[in-house]
Amino acid sequence: MRPRAGTIFPVALVALLAALTFWLERLVEGTEGLSPSRDPGTPDFVIDDLKATKMDPEGRAEYSLTAAKMVHFPDSDVTEVDEPRLIQWRTDAPPVRVSSERGTISGNGKELYLRGDVVILRESAPGRGEMRVATSYLQVIPDAEVARTPEHVVITQDGSRLEGVGMEFNNKTRELELRSLVSGTFKPGGNTP
Repeated sequence: MRPRAGTIFPVALVALLAALTFWLERLVEGTEGLSPSRDPGTPDFVIDDLKATKMDPEGRAEYSLTAAKMVHFPDSDVTEVDEPRLIQWRTDAPPVRVSSERGTISGNGKELYLRGDVVILRESAPGRGEMRVATSYLQVIPDAEVARTPEHVVITQDGSRLEGVGMEFNNKTRELELRSLVSGTFKPGGNTP
């Protein structure tokens, strides 16, 4: 017996429709779990007037960070801050204040990278005047109380001036190291930076 063309065509059509339906079902199931594509530059949160303080185990403030605005980008895990201000307190010394025009916080929150008119200000203490450090870029590691830069730095204290390229400041040990091209003028009788 020979199949008739009239019976093969409907069977083939049904098989084709079944295959097409199976393919469409797989296509739809494959995209259900995917989130809609988003621009990598889209933040997942924005905070205006940020104020954050880290406390020690005894409940005393170790340091605080304020910023006019904070924006987090999840794709790169980068957090940008506008007008960041960091204050580091110690029980045995005056506070150290760090400010800049803008900054970036590392993904783990342990480092702060400051850019544009960066100023470190250590308040005066008995027998020691206020110290001011100015640069264009600064990496700050608050938990270690370390700040460093490969850029040009100008340090002033009690009328004395010291400058150089590359610096590391350790607030715990009160050591400041300039790496190269160091020059300075010192006011007689004043405290030197």
